[in-house]
Order: sequence, then structure tokens, then C-alpha cells
Amino acid sequence: MDKDPLQILVLDRNRHNLTLLTQFLEQQGYQVLPALCLEDVASALNSMTKINLALIDISGFDSSIWEVCQQLCEQEIPFLVISARHHAAIQQASIAHGALGLLNKPIALREFLQLIRELLR
Repeated sequence: MDKDPLQILVLDRNRHNLTLLTQFLEQQGYQVLPALCLEDVASALNSMTKINLALIDISGFDSSIWEVCQQLCEQEIPFLVISARHHAAIQQASIAHGALGLLNKPIALREFLQLIRELLR
């Protein structure tokens, strides 16, 4: 009996980046729930779909992004924050809101994939 594919919620305001990341993860055998906006994330969280991991690109969002992170934490969905900038304040806010870690762009795909595999074990 095959196991259900693991679901990864991906939030990215940049449609091109969202498409690339979705295609990459699907090629690795994951099922992806792409989200372009906070409302898409809210819909995914309110659905009956089990989300195994979330990847949250905070670029282009205001401070309301942290409310989404808090919701993920409350629903016990592990997540990583992705940011174009590396600032201690972003890292601190990410961890304070329940993120497992912060990834900075550009992302090295091999290491990124290894991290995802480890988190989904």
C-alpha cells in the first residue's frame, strides 16, 4: 500500500518563484499547495488537507505575515521562513513565531532538498 504523498504548503508572492518552487518540489514527489497571498494560506489551513510542512517566503508581506506563522504554529504545522535579506531581527521574529529556521535567498537546491527530507521524516 502506497503512502499518501506529503503535502507542502508554499507561500510566495512572486508568481514566477512560486511556480518554479512548486515544479521543483513536485518533481521530487511532493504534493504542493501553492499560495500567492495570505488568503490562499487561510483557505489551505481551513481545508481538511493535512499539511506536513510549510515554506513561507516573507518577501513583500507586511507584519501580518507573522499572524500566518502563528496560525501554522498553533496548528502544529512545521514551517521554514524564506527571506531575501539576512537580518538578525528577521531570524529572531521567525523563531519567535514558531519557525524551525530561516532560509536566505538564493537557495542552494541540493541543501534545500536535504533539509526538507530531514524535516519530513
